[in-house]
Amino acid sequence: MNMGLGLAVVGVLLTGAAGSARAEEAIRADYLCKGRFDATPVTAFFFNQSPSEVVLVVGEGARRLPQAMGASGARYASGAESFWIKGDNATWQLGKAPSYSCQLKPPAR
Repeated sequence: MNMGLGLAVVGVLLTGAAGSARAEEAIRADYLCKGRFDATPVTAFFFNQSPSEVVLVVGEGARRLPQAMGASGARYASGAESFWIKGDNATWQLGKAPSYSCQLKPPAR
């Protein structure tokens, strides 16, 4: 998956049954997601081991979305929420509200 230049391998996800946790490194991508009237910074942690998923960190909250079928790019969805990536851009849909258009932020120097 080509995700542009603003990525770094960071983050850890602990999964598994009690006593059998495993750690997985994540690919981090920072986005600025623009809605109709606002812009929201979103940090995405991509975990590619099966089952593939993304964890979106927004403010002090986090959302976990499993990978879903998509025609092109990478799509993650759960219920009425989806995060669809294509190149350096993403579309973040939260229910029936207008979607956010997300642009990958360049890496900090």
